[in-house]
Amino acid sequence: MRYELLIGMRYLRARRRERFVSLIAVISLTGVTLGTFALTVALAVMSGFQEDLRNRLLAFTPQITVEHSGTSTADFAQLKARIAAIPEIAAVEPFISSLAMAVADDTSGSPTYVSGGLVRAVEPKDNPVLEELKDTLEWGSLEGLEKTHRVTITERGQQREVDLSGAIVGKALAAELGVHSGGTVTLISPASVGALPGIPRLKRFVIVGYFHSGMFDFDSSLIFISLKDGRALFAGDSQAESGLELRVANLFDAPAIRAKIAALGGPGVDVTDWTEANAPLFSALKLEKFTYFMVLLLIVLVAAFNIIATLVMVVMERRKEIAILRAMGARAGSVASIFLCEGAALGLVGTAIGVGAGFAASFLIGKYQLIRLPADLFMVSAVPVRLYPANFIAVAAASILLCVGAALYPALRARTLSPVEVIRYE
Repeated sequence: MRYELLIGMRYLRARRRERFVSLIAVISLTGVTLGTFALTVALAVMSGFQEDLRNRLLAFTPQITVEHSGTSTADFAQLKARIAAIPEIAAVEPFISSLAMAVADDTSGSPTYVSGGLVRAVEPKDNPVLEELKDTLEWGSLEGLEKTHRVTITERGQQREVDLSGAIVGKALAAELGVHSGGTVTLISPASVGALPGIPRLKRFVIVGYFHSGMFDFDSSLIFISLKDGRALFAGDSQAESGLELRVANLFDAPAIRAKIAALGGPGVDVTDWTEANAPLFSALKLEKFTYFMVLLLIVLVAAFNIIATLVMVVMERRKEIAILRAMGARAGSVASIFLCEGAALGLVGTAIGVGAGFAASFLIGKYQLIRLPADLFMVSAVPVRLYPANFIAVAAASILLCVGAALYPALRARTLSPVEVIRYE
């Protein structure tokens, strides 16, 4: 072990007349510990919220969407085969999406509550694109969309049995319409206004499932039906969007794959990925996370100023020892290294304790859901936590750099001390 480190560690130990200096060193160490602890916990919680929100959005937003561009008549059947051949693509499925009016029926068959909604017609059987949607289902299954269900309805006071296709709705929308499991709802396409006689523009469905994402925009407006029912309901609807929804092997490769598909499809198609569809939201979350990092890093910066004060006082107290070391042949750089070692030691010990405690606290909060939230006000019932090694490494690196940087000024002061001048007056 080099003598600079040994002397630096010895200077941190207090003699009786230097207890005040050591007290400030302890305060500095505590400040670094608290700062890194708060910073690691905050980043873990922010990462948890960010990932949880992303997963909830992707349950209802395709990772990549391919649609017709304007009046384009691109051959999507051929394009689907070409896209599916891309190695990074995990699944490709068609979809239809359009606004519709949802009308609930009461027990007498009369229309009651009316609400607008966004209808998504999907391929329900073995559809990997809808894996996240399955996790949000509180009741029912996607397989219920492709089957017909025998139900009893009342029309003009008469009861009769009919076969109806299934629909899955958001829990909030079901509550707004007053429908329950097995209840019926009529979907009316906007194209039904002024439509030609004989063309079906409204269709009755039976509720075969509820989903609950925790995001009110989705839970209060989305309705899922089968692709074949969507084609019948929205045939001739110029406002209906149709195309392909894709699932990729690596979520974060979506922007690069989007560019590849755009080049493959040419000018006749529009290709968007999940980062574009929710760009403002994710940008705001990224900025908020960075802001938390910078604000909480100020705690470590305050502790770094305490380190400066501690080492300056150590230099003043140890002027005679420094002069003797220089007179014995120690280089100026070696004297500076002594105080750099002191600052680095305070930073390393404080950072190790703070980051370690922050990791342990974050792990416990996430595993045992120690911080509960009102489920009716927030998307989640407990604070989500994600432990990313990069966050802890960034906190540790920033903290140590600040502490070592704080030791530069005292080290330069010690380096410039003249041994002749000090010994002359001591």
